[in-house]
Amino acid sequence: MLIEIPRGLPFSMDTWTLASSLKRHRFLTHAHRDHLAGITDTAAAPCIYASSVTVLITLRYFPQLNHAAFVELEAGTPPLLVSDPNGDFTVTAFDVNHCPGALMFLFEGAFGAVLHTGDCRLTTDCVHALPLLPHPSR
Repeated sequence: MLIEIPRGLPFSMDTWTLASSLKRHRFLTHAHRDHLAGITDTAAAPCIYASSVTVLITLRYFPQLNHAAFVELEAGTPPLLVSDPNGDFTVTAFDVNHCPGALMFLFEGAFGAVLHTGDCRLTTDCVHALPLLPHPSR
């Protein structure tokens, strides 16, 4: 599954291609096979951010992957500051009610704000847990 995101961002999501392996930060929303296709081909690339449940399931599917390559994020925790040579950014994880461990990611940095939902089944509670962001034109 190819995920289109704005060009020039220092991260990729749910995409395990040669181009995504060149990104410094890669994010995995959940461990369904359509989101994992090609992950073993780019295993030597930089770290992969995912929930602890997603990491556990992914390592069960692909035991040849190195657990140390993963950075675990959880819904309901404070934003994580990610260091990057082109400008640090934060990522906040939110529950998407899709499957165990599934997350959406809110990225905020000099590039603006990007919300990547992945696959989601949003309930009223999920929507109310999201932050209100200012409109970019204001």
